[in-house]
Amino acid sequence: MQRLLLFVILLLLSGSALAQTTFSVTGRVEDATDKSPLIGANVVLIQVPDSVRRGAAVDTEGNFSIADVPAGRYVLAVSFLGYQSTRRQVQLTQANRALGTLPLQAGGITLKGVEVVGKTPAAVQKGDTAQYNANAFKTNPDADARDLVTKMPGITVQDGKVNAQGEQVQRILVDGKEFFGTDPDAAMKNIPAEIIDKIEVFDRQSEQSQFSGFNDGNTQKTINIVTKPQYRKGQFGRLSLGAGPERYQASVSVNSFNGDQRISLVAQSNNINMQNFASADLVGASGGGRGGRGGGGGGGNFLVPQGGGISTTNAVGINYSDQWGKKTQVTGSYFFNQTNNRITSSTDRQYATQNQRYIENSFVNSRNINHRANLRLEHKIDSANSILFIPRLSFQQNNGNSTLDGQTLVGDAPRGVVSTDYRSRLTGINSDNQLLYRHRFAKAGRTVSLDLNANYSSKDGNSNLYSLSDTIVLDQYATLNQRGWQLSSGVSYTEPLSKRDLLQFNYNVVYTPNDSDKKTYDFAETDNAYSDINAGLSNVFTNTYLTQGVGASYRYQTETLQASAGVTAQKADLNSDQKFPAGPGINRTFYNILPNAQLRYRFSREKNLRLNYNGRTSAPSIGQLQEVVNNANPLQLTTGNPNLRQQYQHVLALRYSASQPEKSTSFFAGVFGTITDDYITNSTFVTPRDTVLSINGGEVALPLGGQLTRPVNLGQQYSVRAFSNYGMPLNFIKTNLNLNGSVGYSRTPGINNGVLNYSKSPNVGLGITLSSNISTTLDFTVSTDGRLTYARNSANVRLNTNYYVQNSSVRLSWTFGPGINFQTNVVHQYNQGLSAASQQYLLWNASLGKRILPGQRGEIKLYAFDILKQNQSIQNNITVAYNERVVTNNLQQYFMLMFTYNLRRGNVNMPTEEGGREGRGNWRGGGQGGGGGRPPGGGRPPGN
Repeated sequence: MQRLLLFVILLLLSGSALAQTTFSVTGRVEDATDKSPLIGANVVLIQVPDSVRRGAAVDTEGNFSIADVPAGRYVLAVSFLGYQSTRRQVQLTQANRALGTLPLQAGGITLKGVEVVGKTPAAVQKGDTAQYNANAFKTNPDADARDLVTKMPGITVQDGKVNAQGEQVQRILVDGKEFFGTDPDAAMKNIPAEIIDKIEVFDRQSEQSQFSGFNDGNTQKTINIVTKPQYRKGQFGRLSLGAGPERYQASVSVNSFNGDQRISLVAQSNNINMQNFASADLVGASGGGRGGRGGGGGGGNFLVPQGGGISTTNAVGINYSDQWGKKTQVTGSYFFNQTNNRITSSTDRQYATQNQRYIENSFVNSRNINHRANLRLEHKIDSANSILFIPRLSFQQNNGNSTLDGQTLVGDAPRGVVSTDYRSRLTGINSDNQLLYRHRFAKAGRTVSLDLNANYSSKDGNSNLYSLSDTIVLDQYATLNQRGWQLSSGVSYTEPLSKRDLLQFNYNVVYTPNDSDKKTYDFAETDNAYSDINAGLSNVFTNTYLTQGVGASYRYQTETLQASAGVTAQKADLNSDQKFPAGPGINRTFYNILPNAQLRYRFSREKNLRLNYNGRTSAPSIGQLQEVVNNANPLQLTTGNPNLRQQYQHVLALRYSASQPEKSTSFFAGVFGTITDDYITNSTFVTPRDTVLSINGGEVALPLGGQLTRPVNLGQQYSVRAFSNYGMPLNFIKTNLNLNGSVGYSRTPGINNGVLNYSKSPNVGLGITLSSNISTTLDFTVSTDGRLTYARNSANVRLNTNYYVQNSSVRLSWTFGPGINFQTNVVHQYNQGLSAASQQYLLWNASLGKRILPGQRGEIKLYAFDILKQNQSIQNNITVAYNERVVTNNLQQYFMLMFTYNLRRGNVNMPTEEGGREGRGNWRGGGQGGGGGRPPGGGRPPGN
C-alpha cells in the first residue's frame, strides 16, 4: 500500500510538472513579393480542440513572439488587411518553435469594389533611432530622396540644408554604407524616392565610440536610407536632356547594385544653377580676397553660391562599395566639379556707432575646379582584431576677378568713396587620413583601440589689386603660401566591472604646426615693377599648437537607462613666432579640466530621453593669429591678432522623442545650448576721419568712414535654442500634418570703436507643412515657415530692430490621362525689418510632360522657370558691429524643352499607369522623371 501511494504521488507531481511546462512560438511575417515586414499583422495561436486563443502583433521588423504556451496541438492564423490570410498547424512537445518566415500574398478583402488595405505606421522609435516607413508617404513618380524625407515629421529644409530633429544632417548612408563620402546633398539629389523602403534618423557616434560603447560626444546627425530588396540587384537610373533659349542642362545618373557590390555614376552639365554636390566640396583654399559673400574674385572662401548669381557647372562623380571576401569592406568615391559663377550684389550696412552707413555694389566672376576623393576600408584581421583606414583628398584651383564700388555715409552725406579691381589665382590641397586599430579581449567588454590621424592643407596663390579712393591710389601685387599639418593619436581602453558597469581610460595628443607667408608689393614707378614690399600688408608667421589629455569615464547601463560621466585633464601649448617683420614670439600654456556626461532613458520602446554634455577647447586659426592686413577692399580692412587665446566651450543637448505607431504620430523636442569663455569675436574700428594706422611695423591708410576688423578674446558668449516638432496624419483628407516651432536666444560680445557692445537676438519661429498622402498620381505639399528676430544692442539702441522672414511654398504634381503629368511650384518670400520698406517676391515654376516609349520609360516635358520674373536673393546679417542687407542677382525666367529616359534592368522595373510594376510584385511609385520632383535650377528660395 505504501509503494502504491508513493507511485501515485510521483505520478501526480510529474503530471503537474508537465502541465506547467510552457514554450514560445516565434516567426516573421512579410510581403511575399518585396519581402518587406507587414508591421501590425495579427498572429493568433488557436489551441485544438478547445479553441483557447493566444495572440501577438508583428513588430517593426516583421517579427512576432507568443510566450507561455503550454504543450499541445495548435493552429496558427496570420492575417493582415489587404493580404490573403494563412494558417499553419503547430505541435508543441518538448521545445520552443521557431516558424521562420511566413509570407502573405497581396489581395485583401474587397467591400463593394473597394480594397481594404493595412495601414503602415508613419514613424516608430527604436531606441535612439527614429524610423520612417516610406510606404506611408506617397510621392510623385519623379520624386527624389529629398522630396520624400521633407514629408516626414521632424525633418525640414532650412537655408537649403536638410535638418532633422532641429539639427543639420551631416551624413547620409545607403543601407548602412557611405555614399559619396561625407556629402549629404549627393545622396539626397541622386537617390530616387521610389527605391526607398525606410528612412532612419539617428546620431552617429565616432568610429571609436561605436567600437568601445562609450559615447565621446562627437556625434553627427545622420540619415540612413534603407532600399527596397528588389533594388539591391539590378540597374536603374535616368538620363535627362533639356534646352531652351540661352539655357541648357544634361544629366545622367546610373546605379548598378549586385548585393554588396554597388556602383553609382552621376554627371551633369548645365547653366541653370543645378549643383548635385554640396558646397563643402568646393572649399579648399582661401586668402587674399573679400570672402564671405559669393566667394569669387577674392577667393575668400571658394564657394559656389547655391542661392545667388548664375553658374555654369560641369561635374562627374562615381561611388563604389563592395565586400572583398569575408573580411574586407570598401567604399570609395571620386568627384570632379568645374563651375563658372557670375555674381552681382549690392550691400547696405548700418553701423552700431557714429551714425554711419556703408553702401557697396560689386561684380564677381570666378572659375573653380575641384577634385575630391574618399576611401573607407575596413578589414577584420580575425574575430578580435580589425583595422579601419579612411583617407580623403581634395585639390582645388580658383581664378577670379571682382570689381567693387563702395562708399561710406555719415548721416546722408558721403564721406568715403572707393573703386577697386581685384584678381586672384589660388590653389588649395586638403588631405585627411585616419587609421584606427581595434582589439577585443577574451573578456567581454574589455577592448583597446589606437587612433592615428595625419591631416595636411596648403594654400598657394597670388593676386593683383588696383584701388582708387578720394585720397589713396593702390597698385599692388601679393603672394600667399600657407602650410598646415595636424598630427594626432589617441589610445582608449575599456574595462568591464560587471555586465552593467564599464570603465574607460584614454590618452590623446594633437600636434598642429602651421606656417604662413603673405607678402604684398607696391608698384614702383622707378623700377616699373612691383618691387616695394609693404610691411604693413606683409607677414611671415609660424604657429604650433600642442594638446595632451588624459581622462577616465564610467558608464552604467540597463535596458532602460544608460548613463556615463567622465573627465579629461588637458594641457595645451600655443607658440607663435613672427619672422617678418621681426617680432617677439608668443608662448602660452593652458590647463583645462574637460568634463563630459551622457544620459539616455527609455520610458518605453517608443519614448526616450537623451542628454549630452561636453566641455571642449579650440585654438585660434592661423588666419586669426597672423597680423597681416587684407585690403582687397580699402574701406573694409581685416587683420589678425597674435595675442589670441584658446576658447573654452560648454555644449549641452537635451532631446526627447516619442511616437505612437498605431496612430502614425510622432513628437520630437530638444534644447541645445552653448557657453563659450574667452570667445573669439571682432573688434571693429570705424574711422571718423582720414587715418593712418600703424600695424605690424608698417603704416596702412584708412580713409574717412573706413573699417578695420580685428579678432579679440572677449568675455562670454552664449546661445540657447529649443525646438519641437509634431507630426500626425489627417485621415479625412489623406494628408500628413507637420508642425514645428522654435525659440532661441543668443548674446554675443563685440567691441565697436573701443565700446563694449552685446548683441542680443531673441527669436521665435513657427512652421506648418501639409503633405498629401492621397496617391502617386496626385501629390502636393503646402508649407509656410516664419521667424521673428528681436535684434538688441547694449551700446547703440539705434540698431535695435524687429526682423521678420516668412517663406511659403506650394508644390503640386498631378498625373492624368494617358501618362500626362502637370507640375507646378510656387514660392513666396517676405522680408521686413532691416530696411524702411518690406521686400517680397514670388517665384513660380511649372511644367507639362507626357510619358512615352514602352513601359513609360521616357518623358517629354515643357518647363517654365520664374514665370513672373521676380526671382531674387536677399540675405540679412545681424552682427555686433552692424546690420546689413545683401541683395544678389539670381537666375530669372527661362523656358526649356526636356527629355528624360529611365533605365531599369534586372529586378527593378518601371511603373504602369495602374500603379503596378512590369513583371513581378506590387509598386508604390513610378520611375524618376526629368527634372526631379522639383524644378531644376533654383526652384527653392535662397537662404536668409
